[in-house]
Amino acid sequence: MVQTTANQHPRDRLRARVDRGVQAAVTVSGLLVLMTLMLIFVYLLYAVLPLFKPASIEAAPPMAIERSAPTLALGMDVQQRVGYRIDTQGAGQFYALTSADNRPAGTSIAQQRLLKAPALLAQAVGARDTFALAGADGRFIITQAEFAATQQALPRWALPLGARPQVLDRRGRALTLLALTPVRPAGQFLLAAVTDDRRLLLGRFGPEQAARVSELPLDAAAQQLIITPDGRQLYLLSGDRLARYQIEGDRLQLSETRRLGGQGPYRISALPGGSALIVHAADGQLREWFDVEKNQRWQLTPVQRFQPHAVPHSLLLSEPYRRVFATLQPDGAFALFSTLQASPLLSAQLPAGVQHAAFAPRGDGLLLETAQGWQRYALDNAYPDVTWRSLWQRMWYENYPQPAFVWQSTSGEDSYQAKFSLIPVIFGTFKAAAYAMLFAVPLALAGAVYTAYFMSAALRRVIKPAIEVMGALPTVVIGLVAGIWLAPVIEQHLLAVLALPLLLAAAVLLCGAAWHRWGARRLAPGIDLLLLLPVVALTVWVAFAVGPWLELSLFDAPLHVWLGDDFDQRNALVVGVAMGFALVPIIFSLAEDALFSVPATLSQGSLALGATQWQTVARVVLPSASAGIFSALMIGFGRAVGETMIVLMATGNTPIVDGSLFQGLRALAANIAIEMPEAVSGSSHYRVLFLTALVLFIFTFIFNTLAEAIRLRLRERYTLNQEAP
Repeated sequence: MVQTTANQHPRDRLRARVDRGVQAAVTVSGLLVLMTLMLIFVYLLYAVLPLFKPASIEAAPPMAIERSAPTLALGMDVQQRVGYRIDTQGAGQFYALTSADNRPAGTSIAQQRLLKAPALLAQAVGARDTFALAGADGRFIITQAEFAATQQALPRWALPLGARPQVLDRRGRALTLLALTPVRPAGQFLLAAVTDDRRLLLGRFGPEQAARVSELPLDAAAQQLIITPDGRQLYLLSGDRLARYQIEGDRLQLSETRRLGGQGPYRISALPGGSALIVHAADGQLREWFDVEKNQRWQLTPVQRFQPHAVPHSLLLSEPYRRVFATLQPDGAFALFSTLQASPLLSAQLPAGVQHAAFAPRGDGLLLETAQGWQRYALDNAYPDVTWRSLWQRMWYENYPQPAFVWQSTSGEDSYQAKFSLIPVIFGTFKAAAYAMLFAVPLALAGAVYTAYFMSAALRRVIKPAIEVMGALPTVVIGLVAGIWLAPVIEQHLLAVLALPLLLAAAVLLCGAAWHRWGARRLAPGIDLLLLLPVVALTVWVAFAVGPWLELSLFDAPLHVWLGDDFDQRNALVVGVAMGFALVPIIFSLAEDALFSVPATLSQGSLALGATQWQTVARVVLPSASAGIFSALMIGFGRAVGETMIVLMATGNTPIVDGSLFQGLRALAANIAIEMPEAVSGSSHYRVLFLTALVLFIFTFIFNTLAEAIRLRLRERYTLNQEAP
């Protein structure tokens, strides 16, 4: 071998070195591509894994606090540096939760007298650090904790309605229950109360307006009163009966009364955002209730049942902004729940004998008060609104008539609850790809077969490059044309568009039969295609001209009007045509190359044995080129799955699970393109979008791997068949 190499011509030795260098470069490039794919996978996985990190809790050192009266309420600021409490003497006190400026944790840093000996306290649900205090005479004040923006300034209690107590009941009776919620415009409050003579009061108060109070008589004693955070409904619990009142301005109207069932006594707690309730029965059962539309009426309905984790006298507390709540038993058993799943997110053992507890505003901390003092905990529960169940199963969200797959990441309503089901966007991806392939595959394969086997060589040299050039057309241009021009055209000529596949097939078959009978022997090959084009154009013109008239004759209205809500202008039909147009050049070019590469001796041998041209194509040429055709189809399908701009501009981007040809859709790639710019870095929305990218990446990888394995199997099978004697 050494002697042979030495005797080689210098040009041959150079060629050998170049070949080895190119082979090494290709190998290294392939390894770099694989490494890049692995790095992309690792990065996506790194961004997604925090979504599924289990919740955890960690205790800080306990602190002793000075207190002269029992506590009515407590809480802390966003940074968890300052805590506060309101006691039964009406004093609002602030304490340091961390050691700073030679001041140990638990030191009192500010105190303010709010109301002398308050008899009732109500905390606003879904609002931070806002309370109403009422005295024995029925007069009340509203106060809000305001924390200093700098460490040098002291926190204080703001009194938005003034320091002078206001009158809620003109008769001056004592109040037994109290409820509060802030409402728009900012600075106004809804205040509800039950008097000792069984009257239900509702008042709207503002700093610069006269109070408006309405009242309704009650026929039974009430145990609990809640105004929903949206200020639209009021719940009144009397025994096992839950009454729901609609709030219209400052007026109350009874909507319905429901019996809770189960074992009383009951306690109810409002969840932030909408009008959902958590109902806690004496036997430990926890249920979520909210409005469900049934028979064109909204009715309170028990929806979610949580695992029993509460006993009588347990504390039930909820976060101020997220739909997360917790139960804390007298023995210290703690359970943290999200409304999206029945089992607890976290179970832990905390100190026994907790008297009061409160979440930090962001839900990342917990403050407890026991007989010994305060105990602060750090909570790690960043993504309670994302679970495996919410991603892949039907969920029953508030204001929905039944469980459903829902993707709704943003909303203009205060009652917004993030909904991150992946099923609608995955379904939309495959729906768009399926309709695009349904449009593109017959055209591309039929064109490839005709061009490779039947078309004259001179015409093929013109047609094939022309179709391949179509593949260079930017998809954003195709999407723009589809959204602005094609969608209205299809809407106005819907019946004609639906009938065109049948009409064109019939026209082509008739022209083929006529050519075979009269023109095949008289005209040169290739002229048939030139004669077919005017027939196709005439068929399209006739269909578009007659279609609107036929729609009016059959449906007394344009077809898209007759379909009503079942038709969306930007729908799967539009994206199928537009994206199919983009796929045709790719599938055509690869399939035509595979067909044209079949050895001519195979087709000539088949014809010599007496087979017709179509028999030769169907039984010899297509099986021999099946590996290449399969590759063309898989590459086209992968392009359809990953397409962004056409789907983004031509589908309406409605994330729904509907197989109708006339409804819109949203695909994975388009969903990422739409929502990633507005996603807050590190939020649930942000990480779920990375999860959709990971799902798309995994699907593409698995699908391409299987497709390549099948292609190699087909290639091996038909290569062996060709080599057999």
